[in-house]
Parts: sequence; C-alpha cells; structure tokens
Amino acid sequence: MATPTNFQPLPSAQVCANGVITMGAPVAQMALSLKQLNQVKFRSAGYYHVGRSTWQDWNSINYAKGATFGGYQNIPAKGYMDEFDLFYFSLPTSEWIGIEITYGAASSNPTSLTGPNILVELYGISGGSIGAKIDEGILFTYPAQLQILQRGQLTGLARVNTGSRLYTFPSGGLSAPTFPRPLYIPPANRGDELAVRVTAEEVIIYAVHLFDIYQEA
Repeated sequence: MATPTNFQPLPSAQVCANGVITMGAPVAQMALSLKQLNQVKFRSAGYYHVGRSTWQDWNSINYAKGATFGGYQNIPAKGYMDEFDLFYFSLPTSEWIGIEITYGAASSNPTSLTGPNILVELYGISGGSIGAKIDEGILFTYPAQLQILQRGQLTGLARVNTGSRLYTFPSGGLSAPTFPRPLYIPPANRGDELAVRVTAEEVIIYAVHLFDIYQEA
C-alpha cells in the first residue's frame, strides 16, 4: 500500500462506535490515515535552541546625541569556538539525520586559518556517556556554505542545512569529514540514543534542527 501524500482525515466517529462492525470505505480510510501517521508523522526529530542575548548597544555615528541602537551579539572574538552535544533518539528504521543550523555570521575579518566553519559529528551513547564516533561528520565552511552578513556592527542571522540527498559511503568507510550531507546511522546503532556534536569556529550557533529523513521502500 502506497503512503498517501495528502492529508487523510480519520472516518467519522458515528461509523466507528464500540461494538459496531466497520467495513468498506471507513476501514480503507482508517488504514491510509494510520499508515501516514506511522510512516510520516511519527518520525524522529529534535530542535535545540541556544539561548543567547541578541541585544548589544553601540553608539551611532551621531555621537553628540548619544543615541544607541541594538544588534545581534554575533561578532565572535578571535579564536572563538562553540561546542554542543545534542542528544537524538533514533528509530529502528532510522538511517539518515538531516540537519538545519541557524547561526550568526562570523567576524567580517576572519582570523582562523580555516576561516569560519561548523563541524558536525555523530557519536553513539555508551554507559550513559558519549562513546565512539559512528560518522566522521560534515563540515560547513566559508565561503562555500557559510555567509558573512554584517557590515561593521550591523549583523544578521542565516541558515544552513545538509539537504536531503543521501550519500553513498565508500566501502572502506570515512576517515575525515565530508561536504555537507545527512549524517549516516549504521545498522548497529539504529533505534539507539545518539549524540550529535556541533563545533563552530568563529560562528555563533543559535539553533540546531535534527530530523529523520524517511526513504520509503
């Protein structure tokens, strides 16, 4: 049975009362609705918001009036780094984790050797703590994927994501992070609690959205 892509309402309660035999169209309607809920609505997902102050006073050009304006506090100091371990509960059918990141632009004069970048890696959980790495991860870099949005003190927010195109792993596995792609969950780790480690250099992370990419057989 194919999974319907349009909204499938459940049948009327009047034809599904306790003790009443239900046949025909209501059964088919309920089967389609439940299949859609099971295969689409109940996929694994996680949304992590990083609480930060987004107000920073700075003097305007007209210093005589002493006016101040607000802006996003997303101008990292030299060598600034963020690291977060985000917990993610996969399903037995989970294979790929898509990622969307909301970030603040790095300094308009990058100081690191590699430039502004965001590294995302996938780890297993062992004994209640982060265990072995199960995906070497992906790397968002500037200017390939990341942007610089500011002019001096004027700042902004941007989004970057992995997309949903699945990746064919080499037979020998990976030894280093790749270009942005969904993270891969090996069969032995599917249905387990996992940890997504996000490390940002000269970039400030505001939110990370993790979502299971479903590929119907």
